[in-house]
Amino acid sequence: MKGLIEEILALREKGYSFRKIAKELKTTVGKVQYRYQKYQEEVSTKQEAMPIRLIQEVPSSYERDEVTVLPQSPTVIYAYWELSAALRQMVEHQCRISWHELPKHLRVYDCTMLQFNGHNAHQYVDIGIPEMTNNWMINGLEPNRTYIVDVGIWTRQGSFLTLVRSNAIDTPRSDDAVKGLHVHAVHEWKEGTASEPEWLEHFSTYSYYETIK
Repeated sequence: MKGLIEEILALREKGYSFRKIAKELKTTVGKVQYRYQKYQEEVSTKQEAMPIRLIQEVPSSYERDEVTVLPQSPTVIYAYWELSAALRQMVEHQCRISWHELPKHLRVYDCTMLQFNGHNAHQYVDIGIPEMTNNWMINGLEPNRTYIVDVGIWTRQGSFLTLVRSNAIDTPRSDDAVKGLHVHAVHEWKEGTASEPEWLEHFSTYSYYETIK
């Protein structure tokens, strides 16, 4: 019976009618039609029984404006960011220049123990980044410090324009000698002998509330 359906299918692919197939195989038209119909039903049943596998596509962009930094070592942090099309278009409109022509930079601030306002960092460094880049490994930092990273562009007027600002990140300690830094001041504050830690006026709102260095 299997050989018969194979012959029927081969002749159907050639465009033969059921009558012509029956004549070619020396059988009846009814038998050819019945066997072909049974084959079609078997194929349909197998297809319905097959599990459906849905492939979820991961979007290349979530259209968000954000930059995140993560510690990699006492002297290295990793930054990755996303800039939405709407933000890029707004920058193009404001600067009157195409996005791909604008110089992109990272500005890395050392804001250790500061109430950082964008202008009072201990120091900062600018890093030029290539077009179409959305992540960067930042090297040469100092251990046991707090850093914030801006993603921005340089305008034609020579000013740095911040587009997105990161969370603050603390680089790990590299020396046991710095462990316990500020613990005495915190202890006095907790014991009530001081209204607030002596360094609070320089305290970063982004970090240090849960971890005392």
